[in-house]
Order: sequence, then structure tokens, then C-alpha cells
Amino acid sequence: MQPPLLSKYFSLLIIFMMGAQTLFSDEGGGDNVIHLGLQEAREHALSHSYTLRQARADLKIAERQIWETTAAGLPQINASAGYNYYLDIPTSLVPAEFFGGEPGEFTEIQFGTEHNITATASVEQLIFDGQYIVGLRASRIYRDLANQTLKRSNQEVKHAVTETYFLTLLAKKNLEVIRQNLINLEEQLAETREMLKEGFTDPINVDQLQLSVSNLKNRISSLERQAEVTENLLKFQLGVDVGKEIRLTDSLEDLYDDLLSDLSFMASFVPENHIAYRIMQSQENMNLMALRREQSSYLPTLSASFTRQEMAMRDEFNFFDSDRSWFPSTYFAVNLSIPIFSSGMRSSRVQQAQLELEKARTGREEVAQSITLQMQEALADFHTAREQYDSEQENMELAQRIFDRTTIMFREGMASSLELTQANDQLIATEANYYNALFELLNARNHIEKALGR
Repeated sequence: MQPPLLSKYFSLLIIFMMGAQTLFSDEGGGDNVIHLGLQEAREHALSHSYTLRQARADLKIAERQIWETTAAGLPQINASAGYNYYLDIPTSLVPAEFFGGEPGEFTEIQFGTEHNITATASVEQLIFDGQYIVGLRASRIYRDLANQTLKRSNQEVKHAVTETYFLTLLAKKNLEVIRQNLINLEEQLAETREMLKEGFTDPINVDQLQLSVSNLKNRISSLERQAEVTENLLKFQLGVDVGKEIRLTDSLEDLYDDLLSDLSFMASFVPENHIAYRIMQSQENMNLMALRREQSSYLPTLSASFTRQEMAMRDEFNFFDSDRSWFPSTYFAVNLSIPIFSSGMRSSRVQQAQLELEKARTGREEVAQSITLQMQEALADFHTAREQYDSEQENMELAQRIFDRTTIMFREGMASSLELTQANDQLIATEANYYNALFELLNARNHIEKALGR
């Protein structure tokens, strides 16, 4: 039987890693082994995680959008040039009487030249636009939202790496326990075979121990594959190439001493300081800006522009002759756009924005309650895990005493090989339960840190 917790995680890890194997890290494929304690693993993930690299790119995009929005209200300078060659000069009809002809008749006249060039330069400046002012404020809120999202991604990555780090240590520890039990059983098997040669035991005892040894070897093979998959998942979360070797320098016992020695941080929970709550606040502010933007659509828009245009008209392509004339046109314009009537369209948009704002406020209140409940649940799980850990620690000590006593009785012929095998299996299961309980306790502490939004 596999340890119950590892069995639960193993199938999930297999599915996850099948999709993760095609991804690669910036880490090179060198031969050096990466030694990582829990803190080093967290820091490595914060620098190399695929998720965080994308979140940092989103933040940079938000920062660029601020300047994009700002630039819309700064002077815009444009230039253009156009060349027209008329294969047939346009013909116009004018009354013939203008030239002394008969009334009612028309004369064909061609106006213009075959070659024409127009060069234009213009400067435009937005003077007032309510939507621009609101959009500028909204872009800064969006930048803050992207920054908060990056912080939340940091927390989620640290939480995931911590949990997988614990799980990897648990897989290795369970493997270590099984291997040690295999060594003990093989020693018992060798002693029993010697006793059989001397005629002091029955062959069934040898067969029983041989069967137990074979079963343990099969379990070790399964646990080795589970440990490999779990370690590869950790590499993926760290942003390390799956072909590179890592070694975890912390142990479950060390982490128990480090992480559970001080729990004073558990009393510092304030929902308003939680990153999820702050994100909802920013989302509410974004919706408020959306409302302001729709309301500003009732305001007029004022802009100004200055345009300089030069035209040249030739019967031949001689535009570079300095003695020929160019004809200028220069003007300054002020544009005022006043919204008057939209058949209720603007009003409908304002009402929709108001409803979206109300939804955001309700969502913020819901998140405040949700994270409070999450904290309460995390604390309850922690206390349950601690009680379970204390109980399993006592059970492991008891199972060890039973196994030691049964071993002595077996050697003295007072216990059968079946009883010895049962005591060994009981010891293995109890040790697995102990380390599973230790994992759950450490992980419960990790969930508390996540619930705090730290």
C-alpha cells in the first residue's frame, strides 16, 4: 500500500508534468548541481518562474500604456506630401456667354496643370477633453492594479514552491523509511535462512519474509518514480530545466523547528491589508473611472490646430527649380465639439457604468468576508494538523517498540514470521503517517501565510 497522501498527489502531478515537460528555463544545461534550501528555492522561483516573468511583462505594458494615454494630450505634429500627374487635365463647362458666345451654350475649358505637388505640415493640440483627463487617471490605476497582480503572483508562486518543496521532502523521506525497513527485513531473512539450515524454524517463515522483501522492493520502485515526478514539478515551478540536478538542503525536521518556532504573525490578520482586497479596491477604482469617463461624454471637447501648406503646379516636372513659385496656405483653427442629443445612448452608458461600480463594491465586500473565512479555515486546519502530528508522533514511538519487541520474540521462537511481518508493516505505515502529518502541519502553516496575504 502506498502512503495515502502521496497516492493522492501522484496522479495530479503526473497530469501536470505531462503539460510542463515541453517548457524550458533560462538556466543553462550545465553540470553544476543547484543546492536549495526553502528560502533559496523561493527566491529562485521569484527570479525565474514563468508565471512571474509574464506578470512582470504585464506591469511593463501597463507602464507603457500610461505614457500612451499621456501622449494623446500632448502636441501632435504631422507632415504629408502628395504628387498628382494628370494624364488628362480635368475639363469644366462654363457658359459660353462669358466669352461672348450664345446664351444657353457652354464652352469647354481645362483648368490646372499636369504636375502638382502639395506639402502639408500641421500641429494639433488638445485643450480640453473630459474623457482624456479621466483616461489618464484610469491608466495610473491600471498600472497599480498590474503591480498588485504581480505581488499576488509572487505570493502564489512562493506558496506553490513551498508546498512542492515540502512534498518533495516527504517523498524522499518515505522512500528513506521504506529502504531502511527493507534493510531490516533482509537482515531478518538472512538470519531466518540460517536458522532454517540449523533446523530451528519452519520454511514458511522464510517464504513469508521473502514475500515481504519482494513487496517492499516493488514499493520502493513506485516511490522512486513518485519522488522523481515531484522533484520535476519543483524544477518547473523554480524555472529550472528538468534535466538539471537539484538538491534540497533543508529537511522536514529542520523546517518544523524553523517555521513553527514563532507563530506570532498569525495574530496580525487585517482583511484590508490582504492583497486580494487591495486588488478589488483597485478594480473598484477602475470602475469608478469608467463611470467618470461616461459622465464626461456630456462635456464639450476643445482643440486647436495650426496648418501650413505649400502647393506647386507645373506643366513640366521641374519642382526643384528655385526660380519657380510655390503657393502657400496657412491657417490656425480652433474646434469646439458640443454633445447635444444622443437619443439616450450616453445616459444608458452612464447607467451601465453605475451598475458595474455597484458590482465592484459588492465584490470587494465579498472578498473581505471570503478572506476572513479563509483565515479562520486555515487556523482550524493548522490546529487539527498539530493535534494529528502529536498523535502520530506517539503512535510511531509505540509502533517502534512493538516492532523491536516482536523481533526479539521472533528470534526466540515466541513469534511467527507473519507476526513479524505485520509488525513491520505497521511500523512502515505509522512512520508514513507520521511524516504525512508533519507535511500537513508544515503545509497548514504555509496556508496560513497565504491566507494572511503575506
